Amino acid sequence: MQDIKEFYILGEPIETEIGKFEFLKVKEYPNYFIDLQTVSLSKDKIIIKYGEINKSGDLDEFLNELKQCSLYEIVTQIPELNQSYSNLMLKLLNNEDGIKLVNSENFDYVRNLVMEMNFQKEEKVNPNLEIQRAIERSRRVKSQDSENLEFVDIVSSMVGFNGLSYKDINEFTIYQLYMTYYRIAQIKNYDTSTLFATVSPDKIKIDSWSKHINPFEDEKHFVSQDEFKKGTGSVFNE
Repeated sequence: MQDIKEFYILGEPIETEIGKFEFLKVKEYPNYFIDLQTVSLSKDKIIIKYGEINKSGDLDEFLNELKQCSLYEIVTQIPELNQSYSNLMLKLLNNEDGIKLVNSENFDYVRNLVMEMNFQKEEKVNPNLEIQRAIERSRRVKSQDSENLEFVDIVSSMVGFNGLSYKDINEFTIYQLYMTYYRIAQIKNYDTSTLFATVSPDKIKIDSWSKHINPFEDEKHFVSQDEFKKGTGSVFNE
């Protein structure tokens, strides 16, 4: 199958110049969960993570070197990161030599493909630590005011709503699992909206139960440095 996102829901392998990429199934997810989380780390996120453990300053030179590297260079130089990428490539590619064909030119495409096929999203971070801390505080506040869904909630909801067994869900791809869950949520929202519209039709906006769902929309936590300064006053202004 050609790399057309509209057809990802079918779960057929995606053809690329280095081989066909398979979708990860739900039953395989636990074995590759950590690897997927690692692949979704951006360059800035990796630098921040190392910065958090650099209490003594011993990693200052190492961090400065990372800042000069591309994400591809960082991944190839840090064994732990390289191992996670290798694990996924060996699992998802039907071409055993395909991993050798990943290079600096196609790395971003391959990484984005693996993430989107398996419903992973790169967390946007700001290289300015003060701004990043503000973003993370915003995330914590938002998570307290909304449902904090976990994998178990999504899987059990799918079983409860559709009458499928957990064995059935195991054969779903990760992409199918999440997209179907969001579709169920949209249908339930539609049902609720139409019910309330019978009482107050002028105040209820009803979205179609079949409206397009874009799970990769940018979250609203991310702020620029100028926006951050405006919100915090002169304390952090230069």
